[in-house]
Amino acid sequence: MVFSSQTMNINFKDAVCYLTFKNFEKHSFIKHAFSTRVGGVSKNEFKSMNLSFSRGDIEESVTENYKIFCNALNFDMNKLVRSRQVHGNFIKKITSNDVKNKKFKELVYDSSDGFITDIPGVVLTTSHADCMPIFMLDKYRKVVGLAHAGWRGTVAKIAVKLAETFVNEYGSSKTDLFCAIGPGISKCCFEVSKSVLSEFENLKIENFYSKSKNNTDKAYIDIAEVNKKLLLNFGIDERNIFKSDICSSCNKDLLFSHRATQGRRGNNLAFISILN
Repeated sequence: MVFSSQTMNINFKDAVCYLTFKNFEKHSFIKHAFSTRVGGVSKNEFKSMNLSFSRGDIEESVTENYKIFCNALNFDMNKLVRSRQVHGNFIKKITSNDVKNKKFKELVYDSSDGFITDIPGVVLTTSHADCMPIFMLDKYRKVVGLAHAGWRGTVAKIAVKLAETFVNEYGSSKTDLFCAIGPGISKCCFEVSKSVLSEFENLKIENFYSKSKNNTDKAYIDIAEVNKKLLLNFGIDERNIFKSDICSSCNKDLLFSHRATQGRRGNNLAFISILN
């Protein structure tokens, strides 16, 4: 396996392979990870660490994958929060009451594309197969957040909505927020129609796309850069925003990619938790 990145590390634990952001590893009060396809028991197009119950994989295999991954990284499966994502911008605040006396599969929320919490031990997750995860933390108030940003969520400013939730719910200062974007599909592979491009142009930001050479009605969009610029416009320090340089489509053997496999795939998960 060839892996090269300026912003992320590749890690192996008990045959489980996962990615982490180098700059987020500096924050000792959190644990974060982005799963890869390596280390699970699923077969065929789901090979092997598929963490989605909704793609057609065998349920027992997916459950076993969660057990393997959580055991390797010491995450409590009974405090693992998931969502039925809808490509929106709703952020769910997770409290101690939300996770009290719950078991795995009971902490699944409808219509949430992001979570935020200050409860140690709670494991926030979002599901991905080209869409970008947005990791966020306030190192002073010890709050963490995670969001799912596909192109629709990006246009709906879910990254900003997550940052606003830090400020409004926990009193965070914008200057105390740290953000990590990705991995997901990069500009090299994310070709969109003119109608999708127009949705992004409505955001009034600059230098985030290039026109397709083969089709003037299409363009290549940099979703990570769009989210970064939205966060900069919100007031987050550029020195505190980190982008992955790993393209899920270019690395379809390492990461699940919807585009690269024409939808025949499983899902990777992003994880973030405050350590007990």
